[in-house]
Amino acid sequence: VRPRELVALGLTLQKSELLSRNRQAPAALLNQIFAGLEPPQDAMALLLRAIHPEPGALVRDGGVIANGFDAELDELRGIQTNCDAFLLDLETREKTRTGISNLRVQFNQVHGFYIEVTSSHANKVPDDYRRRQTLKNAERFITPELKTFEDKALSAQERALQREKYLYEQVLDQLQPHIAALTRVAHAIASLDALCALAERSLTL
Repeated sequence: VRPRELVALGLTLQKSELLSRNRQAPAALLNQIFAGLEPPQDAMALLLRAIHPEPGALVRDGGVIANGFDAELDELRGIQTNCDAFLLDLETREKTRTGISNLRVQFNQVHGFYIEVTSSHANKVPDDYRRRQTLKNAERFITPELKTFEDKALSAQERALQREKYLYEQVLDQLQPHIAALTRVAHAIASLDALCALAERSLTL
């Protein structure tokens, strides 16, 4: 089952729930059909909470699991989108902590993330700074906090996709116990659809 099919299923269950409230129909068959339209609440809630309203066509494309469903996935997505904000925040905090006004937190493809300090302020470098690169007039360092962020940031996209695939499989597994109830709803919708078609034909022929 593809993500957009799960979205359609969730929306269908919402509609079937509205239809199921018609419990005072004049015919016994209609009452039976309306009772059958009552959706499995846990399955409907899971679909509406877990799947993004406009997901990617395939799980491998990402963007399938809704924001707010999984804290780890939200964190990985946040790392990708809020990288610049984190670096600016860290730079501000480290300037305050060290008293080094020209300290810079930056990134490049070769050396990754680093804190750059000019040689004139080398005596103010804290003990938890670890040297990453020496330049002519500056030193570049890494801290445990920045290293942790670097490890997350450089692999965030790949890990987010892996997490989405895992969560998607979990959603499918959690839907398995509801297959009988979903089949009942499908049969009720099919019966109601057939009766509506017959009723429409009887009025137009």
